[in-house]
Amino acid sequence: MVEFLEQGMPLLADDVRLFIGGGSGGKNRETERIATRRRELGLEDRVTLLGEIPDDELSMLRARCDLFLMPNIRVPGDVEGFGQTQLECMYSGTPVVAFAVDALVESVREGGYLIAPDDYPAFVEQIHHFLALSPEERAEEGRRCRAYVEREYTWDKTAAQYMDLFTGRI
Repeated sequence: MVEFLEQGMPLLADDVRLFIGGGSGGKNRETERIATRRRELGLEDRVTLLGEIPDDELSMLRARCDLFLMPNIRVPGDVEGFGQTQLECMYSGTPVVAFAVDALVESVREGGYLIAPDDYPAFVEQIHHFLALSPEERAEEGRRCRAYVEREYTWDKTAAQYMDLFTGRI
């Protein structure tokens, strides 16, 4: 996220606000890095650090935010798991803008926007493009997000894929 603060935030329109959840105050090294860099870049009025968010509040935030951003970067030697946050947001009707890295390529095939890794101008351009949509167009994007998750990530489909894996059909 520090990289996005440095390379993405300067390209965003001044009225765009970023809310970052996760980490627990000063206990998390990455949270400390984000807080320090936010201060150094003078972004306190545009970037809000929410810290740990209770599940009920997190559900509300997923449904009420305009977009969910995943500016993930490749980290040599780090194996990124599949993750569910992007799917939870899409299920809530919130589109995702993500760099096409790791498992995000698999999970954000629809219901979001995949951007070439480290292409911060394109990432920000997609944010601006979405924010320029009419309320009706945004609502339609939200419906598409949810429909994608409901269609592709059912328990029946997941169980069938596991059975195929266990029985050697994959």
